[in-house]
Amino acid sequence: MAGVFDIDIDNLDFNKIRMHVKSATVTSDIQNSREARTKTDLLQCVRRNTLISFAQLCRTYNIDALHPVSLQLAILLMSKCTDRKNLCAKFMSFVADTYDDIEIDEGAATMIDRTGSHPLQSTSDWVALFSYVEVAHLSESERTALRENQRVAIFVQAMRLVFTENADIETFVVPMLCTMLMNIPAASMLERVLLAQGPQHRDIEVMCLRGVNSYVDQCQHLSNDTTIQAISLLVRAIRVKPEFQKDVGAVIDVSSQDSGQSAETMKRKFSLRRHIKDSHGGTVEHRAMLFERWQYEMKFSVNISLATQKFWYFISAQIFQVDASALKSLLDQQMLAKTFAVKLERIDADVICSVIKTLRVYQGNIQSLLDFRTQCLVALNATVRSKLSPSVVLQLYVACWQHPSIREQCWRSVLNVSNFAITKGCEDFRKKYEYEQLSVIQTLLYCHTENRNYRDTSLDDNK
Repeated sequence: MAGVFDIDIDNLDFNKIRMHVKSATVTSDIQNSREARTKTDLLQCVRRNTLISFAQLCRTYNIDALHPVSLQLAILLMSKCTDRKNLCAKFMSFVADTYDDIEIDEGAATMIDRTGSHPLQSTSDWVALFSYVEVAHLSESERTALRENQRVAIFVQAMRLVFTENADIETFVVPMLCTMLMNIPAASMLERVLLAQGPQHRDIEVMCLRGVNSYVDQCQHLSNDTTIQAISLLVRAIRVKPEFQKDVGAVIDVSSQDSGQSAETMKRKFSLRRHIKDSHGGTVEHRAMLFERWQYEMKFSVNISLATQKFWYFISAQIFQVDASALKSLLDQQMLAKTFAVKLERIDADVICSVIKTLRVYQGNIQSLLDFRTQCLVALNATVRSKLSPSVVLQLYVACWQHPSIREQCWRSVLNVSNFAITKGCEDFRKKYEYEQLSVIQTLLYCHTENRNYRDTSLDDNK
């Protein structure tokens, strides 16, 4: 065995040894550099997705994502406080001297309680957003207000396991605020935020869990007013880092460019259907049973106007069959039976939209129209909602009950504003209420006959 270790030093080629060591070092450095780049790319991708979700949340709540206090408003709207509209109004009055005012609708303030899904639902997204938050320079009166608040005082006492005894009140602002988000685990959120700020104790998870449980147990007797006051004080004590607006703006710009590039790519791809449509001005019939084919099947007499034909087409395209006995005194029963006999394979949305727009007068005969306005239109801007006339609300109500294949097009033909909250509100409305189809048909007949001055003039042009 001794011969194994007998090495002739003079015969060793030290140049090859040095080259091998240098090559191994370079390979190790490249591997480490690649791992570092991969980690950086992943973090940038996660942050980009988070900011995209934040922009989607702002669009849902009709908030400008680039507003200086958009992140604070998002925190308030996603908080556990029940009176979020009052909370946002107080905060906007607090910053009114510095920033432009943002009006929060009542529907947006209560949307989280009625909707099960939101763009920002994961703890990772909120941890990334809270990385842009820092404590502002507080005055002595602001520090005193925080110390004297009951919930803040209880939280400070419960978190003594995590923080040192001599920690100032600024230390508890961000940790307490991050635990007050709706549908986000408070202990997990607190742990992630603290770990993102710097190294902590190795048993930080257990400490956060105990501290949050202690805080919740001691706050059970407190009223909702103390929650509003605590959140108000905490949001006023933070500020958003300047790079947040820059990062959000970059994400919005990149999303717009990606959408434009996708549209351009789709345009470059050859489509026979699009080619035929562009060549003939979009007049080629490329689907079965359009309005013209339906007219041929119905074989109307020459004395029936185009407006009347569209009215019968509207009845044929409804998702619920009209009660013939209820309309015995209003409609011709033979024509009604003939209309039901001709089935539609596809619906011509343009014809349905033109019929809906003839609803110029509201007779007050739809019992659920007020509930429709309050439940389905709350996500609209307050200014837009205040300008909606009863006839426009009626048109939106009828569009809400059309076939799913044309529902969105009918809605946008009346009001070119639609988002997730409106779609979800209409879906819940259809589950809760019945379609007052008889009243809609009565109103259509009234607009076509008794009140001809309010009719859509486009119908007269087509006669």
